Amino acid sequence: MLQIINVTLTHQNDLSKLTDKLSFTLSTGEKLGIIGEEGTGKSSLLQAIYQPNLISSYLDIEGQITNQFKKLAYLPQSLEKSVLNLSPSEFLYQDLDYDMFDFNHFYQLANQLNFKTDHLENDQLKMKDLSGGERLKLQLMKLLAHGPDLLLLDEPSADLDLTSLEWLAQFIKTSPLTIIFISHDQALLEACATAILHLELVKKRTVASYHFSKTNYSDYITNRLAAFEKQSQLANKEKEEFDKKEARFKRVHESVQHQLEHTKDSTAGRLLAKKMKALKSQESRLAKDQNQLTKAPLEMDSLNLFFTDIPRLAKQRTILHLQDQVLISGQVISFLVKGQDKVVITGLNGIGKTKLLKYILETLQADPTLSIGYMPQNYEELLNPEQSPLEFLDDYPLEDIKSILASLQFTREEIKHGLGQLSGGQRAKLFLAKMVLDKNNLLILDEPTRHFSPTSQPLVRQLFMDYPGAIISVSHDAYFINETGFSIFQLTDNDLLAQAIDR
Repeated sequence: MLQIINVTLTHQNDLSKLTDKLSFTLSTGEKLGIIGEEGTGKSSLLQAIYQPNLISSYLDIEGQITNQFKKLAYLPQSLEKSVLNLSPSEFLYQDLDYDMFDFNHFYQLANQLNFKTDHLENDQLKMKDLSGGERLKLQLMKLLAHGPDLLLLDEPSADLDLTSLEWLAQFIKTSPLTIIFISHDQALLEACATAILHLELVKKRTVASYHFSKTNYSDYITNRLAAFEKQSQLANKEKEEFDKKEARFKRVHESVQHQLEHTKDSTAGRLLAKKMKALKSQESRLAKDQNQLTKAPLEMDSLNLFFTDIPRLAKQRTILHLQDQVLISGQVISFLVKGQDKVVITGLNGIGKTKLLKYILETLQADPTLSIGYMPQNYEELLNPEQSPLEFLDDYPLEDIKSILASLQFTREEIKHGLGQLSGGQRAKLFLAKMVLDKNNLLILDEPTRHFSPTSQPLVRQLFMDYPGAIISVSHDAYFINETGFSIFQLTDNDLLAQAIDR
């Protein structure tokens, strides 16, 4: 059993809280999915459970973490660059006691995890050459070899294709271990989470809040929306009734005050004075009633962004026409995109989707009639970590920039931070802001939803569904692929195939 009791994580530099008196209990065998916007303390909480000293240099930890599990294993959000040039066997064997460990166990784990055992014997193969799914399996093999009973996974699905995602969901779902995992992937959460912890920063990211529910993800979202709607309606109704009562009181108060100031009759004056005293008592009761009103529910501020005044391309205009084009990766591509088409390209990890997207971008940049908005998979391609959000968008009037950043819930402090200090979700929002300000008529998007929380992703999908221009995108996000209505193409080892999908 794991017990988190009144745990508060506080930044040492500005004393802002990531969590505030967080409490929950997790039993053996449960699968807890942690969700929330970027920067709400998900990774910090996972590290606090695993080894508090990992965050003690910049966060203060208050409260109690009682862990009855004997052995913990932790999968960080990303691999260290230093291991990318190791072979799979070198990666597995580093830091192991050769005298105490039976290496046959790795082969047993490889078979259990459906990992190719010949990779373990190929010293020419490097970690950097493996797909995201293969790297994840190797990391899990290394963790599972030590026999943990609590597994902590920080965004294990971040770089997985759809096939690997299905494998991961099955692994989490069927594993006898207790597992806590952070994820932005709705399909993964729906498939295997038996409990949900939702971390939020509300009131313009100044107040830490959380919701813990021992339900599956779908039920949590349904119940959350229903509770939010019910509380909102009750709060609005009570406020409306209170406002009417307060308005009546003010009218009576102003009338009595006016009469008191203008009466010359002493008897009438005494009666009015008594009435005013009664009104003072009523005013106190009103103040008490106001404090007892149902509060409007607090919620993480959402995206408030729209594409406007986009110069539409003609529907029948051909934007891109590749005919038997041979790519560096060997595929022969035929691909036609017209003026208002929206397409999403899928495929296995390492198949060349990002390379294809960059080739398309380079091809189309030569057309002066196209205004292209581009969101890369690796944001550092286009972002200077030293720049602030204000500087990144400085082609536009300052008031316009501040307005759009405010609509994306950037605080006054964050708009001056270096981009390197911002979370992946905040940097993704900056690309959206730039596209809206640029009024691009064509968007090229590489994994556009990967850094948005599950509760924000429906808003991001709707934003692109409402966009009036053309979109060429790459995605592994099952919800993005299936719910946007975009035309689906699958990149294979040989070519690019249009998919006939029954939605």
